[in-house]
Amino acid sequence: MGFPKSSDDVGSLSFFYGDCVSNGEPGMTEKQPQFDRTSFRLLLVVVCGAAATLLAVTNWYIPSFSDRAFWNALAALTILGVASDSSFIPSPRISTSGIGSSVVFIPFLAGVLLFPPPWPMLIACLTGLVSQLVVRRKTFVRAGFNTAQYMLLVGLGGLVYAVLGGHVGFDKVQVSFVAFAAMVLVFFVVNQIAVSLAVYLTTDIPLREAWNKIAGDSLLYDLVSSSLAIVLAFLYIRFQLVGLAALVLPLFFIRHMYQMNLNVERVNRELLELMVKSIEARDPYTSGHSLRVSEYARQIAREIGLTPRHVDQIGTAALLHDVGKIYEDFAPLLRKEGRLTPEERMLMQAHPVRSADLASTIAEFRGKVQTDIRNHHENFDGTGYPDGLAGEGIPIGARIIMVADTLDAMTTDRPYRKALSLSRALEELTKHAGRQFDPKLVAIVTKSASIRRLLGPHITTESTTLLSMESTTRARKTGVRG
Repeated sequence: MGFPKSSDDVGSLSFFYGDCVSNGEPGMTEKQPQFDRTSFRLLLVVVCGAAATLLAVTNWYIPSFSDRAFWNALAALTILGVASDSSFIPSPRISTSGIGSSVVFIPFLAGVLLFPPPWPMLIACLTGLVSQLVVRRKTFVRAGFNTAQYMLLVGLGGLVYAVLGGHVGFDKVQVSFVAFAAMVLVFFVVNQIAVSLAVYLTTDIPLREAWNKIAGDSLLYDLVSSSLAIVLAFLYIRFQLVGLAALVLPLFFIRHMYQMNLNVERVNRELLELMVKSIEARDPYTSGHSLRVSEYARQIAREIGLTPRHVDQIGTAALLHDVGKIYEDFAPLLRKEGRLTPEERMLMQAHPVRSADLASTIAEFRGKVQTDIRNHHENFDGTGYPDGLAGEGIPIGARIIMVADTLDAMTTDRPYRKALSLSRALEELTKHAGRQFDPKLVAIVTKSASIRRLLGPHITTESTTLLSMESTTRARKTGVRG
């Protein structure tokens, strides 16, 4: 879908709506973009209609068939555009909705400098159709959205460039930097709005969070790296195909460097998940627990209106909330099927502190992430551990993780009981709101359609072997398998 930037981009690449990647955890059904939603189809119609309108109102310039310079440039930029757009890089920042990147915006912008309207839009159209349908074999809906968006952005950007007096043609490169900067600004801002809307309309990711992850503070990077379009146009005018070929290597070097940065970010995330999975492998009853808790915590944080950055911090803390159990001291306790002795409970209650200390070895996690991990077993009435915090004195992230952690524990099988149904689990959360849980968070969770979708098919029907709430609460307070 389109080509905006994520908040940490160090190279400028275009983004579009690609394939969705699911982590395979049960119940994570919100990760599949739903392209059949009426709202998304309406957005598709609006984008296609706007692109078609731009084509219709444009005064077409038709060159003669003997104008080899024109047709050669048209073919060369189209081929370069297809090659650029076909090199898809998934974005780890928002991979659940299939956002990816390419360097296709550089030949698109160069096309505006070289060709009169509407030829840059036709280059975008051919690029989108060939790269999306033929090379990458996308569905017609996704390919149609991406192609229409390419055309719309090139058309609007070119219109702004022309209105502000930008020079177009093969005679020389005479760039008005005000016009060029305005074109790039329109190009990326409109794209980021369209991409964010599509993510919002096809997933459960809020519009604000989608915009933050896709756009961030990237416009300065976009403006700087977009200057390569000027170089591309100059080299083509001066040296024709030789000049174009001279820029291909730097163009894809930018892509390669950006891919390396994304790979580092993805590997770091995967290493964290690998460490969490290695801990959970000691106890088959908690397989996937931390990943699910992280998803639930993120959704709760979104629904109470926290900033996207804070949502990410809480999600990370939730993922690592039990990481301290990697120490061998906890291994016998994790394997034990019966109740813990008082001595064993005291040892288990040390895991939030040890988890926080372990997480703090990474500089990025010091502060809110570390604090949320340390205090995720604090009860709202002050009877929790390790610090005995109460009410609003407990960090909001820790309160969220407490609810998410308990919700997953109650809705999955454990050695001491079968999984509760969702309705039963919500009843228990409500019963203990104000004592163990933040009542405001419980009220949000009980009404949240998104949480119900997240829990999904792994929720069993009402169990015939339910424990009383007293037993369940005691198990949660002692941290057994939590």
